[in-house]
Amino acid sequence: MNKNLRGLRLAAAPAAIAVAMLVGAAAPASAWARDGYLEPEEMGLYYLVNRGGCVFDYNNNEETLTDNQFNGPAGCDGRTKGVNDNTESYWNRDNVGWYVYTDWKYGGIKGSIPSGYTGNASANYKNKISSSSWYW
Repeated sequence: MNKNLRGLRLAAAPAAIAVAMLVGAAAPASAWARDGYLEPEEMGLYYLVNRGGCVFDYNNNEETLTDNQFNGPAGCDGRTKGVNDNTESYWNRDNVGWYVYTDWKYGGIKGSIPSGYTGNASANYKNKISSSSWYW
């Protein structure tokens, strides 16, 4: 092998390892939402009343919930069920408020869930939430 190429490969190896370590360290931060465990700075929609059953935990606007499902925790009621029109309670652990809507693309009846609020969905929203967006 050419000495110059070998030297270049040896010099590049530590940089490649450093980049791999940074990427590996950053992965959990992007993976915490939608893991079935409601953590601070997330909004949680629950399959059953009183925060029962599985939770869909997220932190981004959702113009439609049809492509999302309740994930966990493991063994909970509603696991893998669709979130759209299947929510009976919620807990806003985010530092912003959330609007929920009964139709996709932020349509239908609009409700507000302030930061820190937990509760059961009223008759207008129980098993009817189809989209949501955060607000200050």
